[in-house]
Amino acid sequence: MKLKNITNSCSIIIIVALLASLIYANFNIKNFDRNVFTENGQSTHLMIKNDALRYFSHGNEIKDQLKENINYFETGRNNFTKYLYPRIIALYYLIFNYDLYENSEDKVVKIGAHKNFLVLQILLYYLSLTFLFFQLKKIIEYKCLFFSLFFLCLEPTIFQYHGTFWSESIFFSLQIIIMALVLNNNFSNIRFFILGIILSLLALQRTNGFYYLIPVILYFCFYKDFRFLKKIFFLLLGFSILILFVGYHNYKKSGEFLITPLETKSVLHAYVIPNILSEEEKDFEKKQFFKMIEKENITIDLDKLKNSNYARYSFMFCENANEGKENFGYLKICKYFHERSKELIFSNPVEFIKYVAKKSLSFILLNPLHIYSDHKFLSGEKYYESDLHKKFIPYRIIYSLLIYFICCVGLIELYKKKEYKLILYLLVSSIYFFGILSWHGNNRYFTPVLIYISLFFGYGINYLLSIYKKINFNKK
Repeated sequence: MKLKNITNSCSIIIIVALLASLIYANFNIKNFDRNVFTENGQSTHLMIKNDALRYFSHGNEIKDQLKENINYFETGRNNFTKYLYPRIIALYYLIFNYDLYENSEDKVVKIGAHKNFLVLQILLYYLSLTFLFFQLKKIIEYKCLFFSLFFLCLEPTIFQYHGTFWSESIFFSLQIIIMALVLNNNFSNIRFFILGIILSLLALQRTNGFYYLIPVILYFCFYKDFRFLKKIFFLLLGFSILILFVGYHNYKKSGEFLITPLETKSVLHAYVIPNILSEEEKDFEKKQFFKMIEKENITIDLDKLKNSNYARYSFMFCENANEGKENFGYLKICKYFHERSKELIFSNPVEFIKYVAKKSLSFILLNPLHIYSDHKFLSGEKYYESDLHKKFIPYRIIYSLLIYFICCVGLIELYKKKEYKLILYLLVSSIYFFGILSWHGNNRYFTPVLIYISLFFGYGINYLLSIYKKINFNKK
């Protein structure tokens, strides 16, 4: 097939998927861009709620602060969760002169103000795929590249996030741009500098991308001689610029130079520790914790704390740490939970391994219906307790096994073709994004792995279709 035909085929699938995403986003806006009342009488938006509301309300606050001419380094909340996403939202509000709420007192989300955000998000994703195609069209076999792009364009687990307000779609776009820059054979200094900047954006968009710099460097070092080490300087320079800027922002706002969100110091205690300790051990830990509270002379409602779920303790302190420079007591407790959690994991290795193994099985189960259930239920907890969740599980298992089977075929094909360099990058990247959050168990966090196994899928489909053609030819 001529290169022109390859370009036309890939362009068509990207354009078709782009239009499909816009139609899907319009469907979501038409049906779910509305507020409902909960059992408690509170107004809840069907799309912008829970984590999404956290980011959009944060972005709205930053927008308001900037309009009031507050110094940028004094804007925003504490460094608990993602840095970049709320600021992308704030930029959107500033450009279009939008507000999150109908009025700031009632906290009712404004209807009709966010459709353009989805359009921009979708354009970014499919432009990143176009960039990937032009970077790899002379490196990846044309049919395999076409099927890989088909997967990235229309695979429902990925596709569903473009038409809603979770942070995944922009994260996927950054992953794809990075993959294009890494696999392209251009090793100029400026390309490595740009790669470093995009890696820092990935880290700031979602915390699980923060250490992805390490496998990228290891990949390059494995295939290059020591002269390549000077290239790493430009990569680290690009990465450091934005990361140091964020650290300085946190320092100016709170007095602490922090480059990773405090959320990272709370998750082990919140999700792992309650599941590997016995009730007696948890009671002991709570007693030790209250002794620390007294020692540090932290002002807090102890009765309210004692009646709260032990698993939420770390969130309560880490989320409220660094609200102001005077609140360092909370920050100490936040760090205590992080260090103590690591100690408890090392002292309970068997229980920890059992827990991670169980969660990892749940982690790899693909969920193309996440946004459907998110719009239908007001919280994830209610959905997971529902009969609908149980009904979908067999279909999800079948779908997941089919995708993994095709990817395994593709991996074997790449090995036969001696594409060791490509295999190394895809496996290292997949293992990184699997390993960093598999213990959490939430299969939404597994979705970034699909970006890398898309190339395995492309080679796998190409091989299976060639076998099918041979069988048909022999029958004739």
